[in-house]
Amino acid sequence: MDILALIEELEVMGEAGERWYTRVIPGFIGKSVMNAEEFFDLLHRLRSALPEEMNVANQVSRDRERILQEAHEERAKILGASREQAQLLVSNDEIAKQAEQRAEQILDEAHVDAQAIRAEAETWARGIVERLDNYVDRISATIDKTRKALLTEPAIVGSRPSVGEED
Repeated sequence: MDILALIEELEVMGEAGERWYTRVIPGFIGKSVMNAEEFFDLLHRLRSALPEEMNVANQVSRDRERILQEAHEERAKILGASREQAQLLVSNDEIAKQAEQRAEQILDEAHVDAQAIRAEAETWARGIVERLDNYVDRISATIDKTRKALLTEPAIVGSRPSVGEED
């Protein structure tokens, strides 16, 4: 659900003066009135609250990508270093065996480190996205609830006097 589109829809409704919030005002039978100042103030506060949360979501996405990229680069550096070290130690059988063992150990550590960094980054990103999703869901529910309340509130449009009553 696009929150900005919902805000736009509310603004259009407010500017068009649609009959979704009505009050009977003596002398204005059949006319609807809404408190535009309160309506647009609420929209302004809602719009002001959104950019911060959207910026947080964008930052989370960028941070996640950056952390994953750094993890891949670190892994590549470690793998490259272990390969270079292994090639330098190949001169002697015993040294070669030790180098192979050490290279495998470094590779295993690099894989474990890379997986741990990636897991931490993804866990952190999921937490931020989940909190942001909850916040957006609350905003969306508030908008839906407000819209329903405004649309279902009965329009009070001048009433006819009953038989035997006079104005």
